[in-house]
Amino acid sequence: MDALRCGRVFLFVLSIVLAAAEDAQYSIPEVTIEAFTPKGFRASIPGSPNQSLFAFQGNLNRNIESDQVGAISGETLSVSSNGRWIVDLPDIQLKAGDVIKYHVFAAIDRVGYVKDDLEFTIEELKPYEPLPAGSAPVPVPLTPPASTSTTPAPECLPTLTRLRTGSACAGQTVFEENFDSLRESMWQIEHYIPLDHPELPFVSYQKSAVSVKDGILRIRAALQQTQQGFTNESIYDGSLNLIQGCTSTIPHACEMHAEGANILPPVVSGRIVSRPGFAFTYGTVSVRAKLPKGDWLYPEILLEPFLKKFGSGPMNFKSGVLKIACARGNKDLLEQFVGNNQGNKFLYAGPIVAYKCREYLIRNKEGYSDWSNDFHIYSVKWTPDRFTFLVDGVQWFFIEPSPSGLCGKLPASCGAGSLPGMAPFDDHFYLTLGVAAGGVTDFKDLLTTTDGSTKPWRNQQSKAALNFWRHQDAWHPTWEQPELLVDYVKVEAL
Repeated sequence: MDALRCGRVFLFVLSIVLAAAEDAQYSIPEVTIEAFTPKGFRASIPGSPNQSLFAFQGNLNRNIESDQVGAISGETLSVSSNGRWIVDLPDIQLKAGDVIKYHVFAAIDRVGYVKDDLEFTIEELKPYEPLPAGSAPVPVPLTPPASTSTTPAPECLPTLTRLRTGSACAGQTVFEENFDSLRESMWQIEHYIPLDHPELPFVSYQKSAVSVKDGILRIRAALQQTQQGFTNESIYDGSLNLIQGCTSTIPHACEMHAEGANILPPVVSGRIVSRPGFAFTYGTVSVRAKLPKGDWLYPEILLEPFLKKFGSGPMNFKSGVLKIACARGNKDLLEQFVGNNQGNKFLYAGPIVAYKCREYLIRNKEGYSDWSNDFHIYSVKWTPDRFTFLVDGVQWFFIEPSPSGLCGKLPASCGAGSLPGMAPFDDHFYLTLGVAAGGVTDFKDLLTTTDGSTKPWRNQQSKAALNFWRHQDAWHPTWEQPELLVDYVKVEAL
């Protein structure tokens, strides 16, 4: 079955409207680019009469094609109070010397114009200054032109689902991937060291860990020291260079040199995301998957925020992360003094909005056997007033906001803030699939394994990754199935 190429909707419309612009006189003005410290990126142009859109697509330190959605991507439908059209991306982190290769798009009188083959070198970073109210980037509801076919189109009923690009009809499948191949038009294969990951897993994401075979996506974890050019000693004093093809804009996330307790990430793993091509608000997500098995591994089957407008970074969940399904890879995992089992037989899922109380809205489900033994269909139905979680079509829990909002269900001491309704889960989120190891959130301190061994690291220790790696002789032999297998992913409009 052909999957929807959602990442190309904007570009499809672009090719249509450009045909009408060939004889027009408008030319996109010079683009002003600003980079901020500690984070932030802004591109703007002067406004023109009857303008309805300004969009920016760029890549950091690598080329971008004129029909490509970039890693630095944004658009706006509104002009700011100073008369400029501004794309503001507060989560992008840049440094002096970075080169942004980009193209921009503007719509005037419903006709589109492109300016491409552009390049900008960051020479200085300025202190961040908030935008005027009402001028932040917003999604563009672009839709293809009406079909000229004489076959009557099916009725399009209204839906609460919103797409970052395009529009949806009630009950429509708006995203579908069956992994007959790994199409980079639909997925970005991550290639970087996740220094900004809220869970700080002890991994680097590398493209070599991701493959497709027999219609199944395979994301496999392995030891870095077993990779070509690396040894056991490399983890202590070597270098990891991921600059070629790096997908991060975070400084030092593309290259690392080991020094002292600051070792190289000991595990190579993989991760794919539907950003920047596909993001949505509200709908039903279904993932048929077989979870990894092996001590201190866990799967990433997530919805993550497109804009991260309430912040991001290590141990920062304020912009929201939704775990659709997760099970720790350990066969058995007992809490000392309590005896609760947190091993592979226990599924957990739910929204996270605060690091300090990250488990407050998470729920657990005991399976008949280990969740890594078989494929299951993990689903979540996301509406403006509820999350409903299902396994193999059977509902197992739901979460609704309190009168003071979803964040209001947490104690004030959690630091989740005060947001209305389902916020921060009222904006565009994208799909994430991956495998992580260790980290500082998903494994409590003082857990014990099947053989009685205690978890080898403490979450708040500066030597957490080092202590994890030093005990590889105890945990690596348990990695009998260190991969996430995914049969399909589907998103349906409400």
